[in-house]
Amino acid sequence: MSIRALAMDAIVKRVVARGGTQEVAAEIARRHAEGPPAPAAVPPSVAKRFRVSEERVAGSRVVTLRRRDATPGRALVFLAGGGYAHPIATAHWKAVARFATAAGVDAVVPLYEVVPVGDVSRARAFVAEVLATTISERGAGEVYLAGDSAGAGLALSVLQLHPEGVRAAILLSPWLDVELAHPAADVLQTWDAILDPDELRHWGRAWAAELSTSDPVVSPLHGRFDGLPPVHVVSGGRDLLLPQALEAYRLLRRAGNAGTLTYSPDGNHAVGLSGSATPEAKRAHDEVVRILRS
Repeated sequence: MSIRALAMDAIVKRVVARGGTQEVAAEIARRHAEGPPAPAAVPPSVAKRFRVSEERVAGSRVVTLRRRDATPGRALVFLAGGGYAHPIATAHWKAVARFATAAGVDAVVPLYEVVPVGDVSRARAFVAEVLATTISERGAGEVYLAGDSAGAGLALSVLQLHPEGVRAAILLSPWLDVELAHPAADVLQTWDAILDPDELRHWGRAWAAELSTSDPVVSPLHGRFDGLPPVHVVSGGRDLLLPQALEAYRLLRRAGNAGTLTYSPDGNHAVGLSGSATPEAKRAHDEVVRILRS
């Protein structure tokens, strides 16, 4: 494990508060009264590099980052993570901008609502409509679908419903089973500096709303893996969600999928989002860019 990665783990452990399920319940109750947190705005450093536009689809916001002085071409539809509890953050915008710049693609970012305003049924229908519109505008085979963590789970759920027209999908540290049923999850929490399994399960149950948490719509690890475009999985050895990533890749291989697995033994959760912050992150980032250029 690199010195940078060790230092980043130490910083994250001091910054990230793990409040437990009681605090999650209190936060959901507060949001019912006051509303959920707002998505982060596109930072100035990103806005000056792209032509930024926004529209409403099915009542929700969609932000598009178009490359300046470039004709519309391939696009990346990206779903930000956050445990279905937190909307897109500044770090997500910067990561999307890095991917788009390095790969020469535009980025379409659906801002799906988080708990308790949003739930899986509403978000899935919203993202499916955005994806279909983007494919219609850009052309079949010209659109990638990607997401990190919870966003990767939502991406796979949508893809299992509408696989046609997507060139490839990229799942970064994917959360694919909201119950975290694999026994290794509670062991990996001692290594993961970011995620708390009990908190995730609580948010996941709220996200499921009226559906069962084992429903493939909510937990696409239980869904279909045949007939999908190439699905590429990125994960790290210090990620609480690693067992889900490995199981998804196994199911994809069994279904004959052409996707790849990028595994960073010392990578933490969301290893592919932090650019060149650590050697582990840079290798994952470069692999994502390679896929987007393919």
